Amino acid sequence: MGNFTIDFFELSFLAEACIPPRPIARAMFWQNLTKVYWHQMTEGERRHIFQWLQKNHWYGESLEKEEDTKIFHSRFDPDNQYIVTANWNGVDEKIRAFKFGERYYTCINRWIAEEYIVFVEKFTPIF
Repeated sequence: MGNFTIDFFELSFLAEACIPPRPIARAMFWQNLTKVYWHQMTEGERRHIFQWLQKNHWYGESLEKEEDTKIFHSRFDPDNQYIVTANWNGVDEKIRAFKFGERYYTCINRWIAEEYIVFVEKFTPIF
C-alpha cells in the first residue's frame, strides 16, 4: 500500500475520532500516534495535539479506563519527557523516553531495563 500525506489538523481530527475504545482499525491508528507519528511531529505539534485532545470529553473518560489512552497521554505529555543514559556493553547512550508506571519507555511496548540505566534527567521540550 502507498503512503499518504495529511495535514496536521486532519491528523488531529482523525485522532479525536479514534479515542479508545474503538473498533480495531481505529485502535491501530490510535496506537500509531504513539509508535509512528510521534516521531514525525515537531515538539510544537506534539504539544498541540496533546492539548487539543484533552479538551475532548471522550478523551477524559478514555484516560480513566483505557491503557492505550494512558500510554498516549504519557508519551505526549511535555512534562513527562526524559533523557535516560543507559550503558550497553560499556558504552553510554542517551535515549529520549517517557515514564509510564515505574519504567522509562521508548515506545508502546519497549522500555529500558533498570539494570542498564545510569542516569535519568528531566527533558523539557522547546516549542
